Amino acid sequence: MDATHIFILLLLAGMLLMGAEIFVPGGVLGVLGAVALMGAVFMGFVAFGPQRGVLASLLILIFLAVSIIVWMQWIPRTRLGQTLTLSTDTAGYKSAVISMKAYVGKEGEAVTPMGPSGIIRIDGKRLDAVAEGKWIDAGARVRVVSVTGNHVTVRAVQAPPETKEPTEAA
Repeated sequence: MDATHIFILLLLAGMLLMGAEIFVPGGVLGVLGAVALMGAVFMGFVAFGPQRGVLASLLILIFLAVSIIVWMQWIPRTRLGQTLTLSTDTAGYKSAVISMKAYVGKEGEAVTPMGPSGIIRIDGKRLDAVAEGKWIDAGARVRVVSVTGNHVTVRAVQAPPETKEPTEAA
């Protein structure tokens, strides 16, 4: 396979991979496509020499610019474009607000060691929390002392002293 065929192969692969990036998000295909197009630029210089290599590079850049402009102007009006793009303004949307204030004063158990943050369980629900002051071991009883937004602060609860039953003197 000579340099011209490699140039054409890299050019086509780059365009296909960049196009596939639209449908398979994540960036990997787009990066591979960009690498293939850079390889095509390099192979353009090898296959066609310096003057035509510069021309091939400029044509690739012009093609990319035109493709982006067409994508931005024409594709959003198509059925495919409308399924891929957001059609309404989301400025007024707010995430669901879950009030954590009801947990203030409740007791639960530290599921993980809290030094200072960890997970607690209250009423069967797992919550992220921060220990107030000292390290709290997993399994220790905790009480929620404050809630600010979704920031839960807990304090270790001292276990009541065990009362010893009086033993009968024999």
